[in-house]
Amino acid sequence: MLFSIHCMDRAGQLQTRLDNYDAHRAHLNSTNTTIVLAGPITADDCETPIGSVFVVDVASKEEACAFFQADPFFKLGVWTPDSIRAHPLIKRRGWLEGY
Repeated sequence: MLFSIHCMDRAGQLQTRLDNYDAHRAHLNSTNTTIVLAGPITADDCETPIGSVFVVDVASKEEACAFFQADPFFKLGVWTPDSIRAHPLIKRRGWLEGY
């Protein structure tokens, strides 16, 4: 099942995000979770990261939550806990075979 995960950064966390980007990428590259889509949410300047979005293929919401909770950005408090949302994503149509 596909889940969308939406996480907004806490104010003042840009430097923490930048300093720990490699650890975040290592997490994404080493997870057993199938990541369909992932990337930063940017400010209106289309450059400054202000959050993250993921689409993952997992069996349950619990697995989706375990995925983002293992991320260094979550552990370091980059993301505002109240902003994190994981929702089932119903695919109406898609471009990737199998999704």
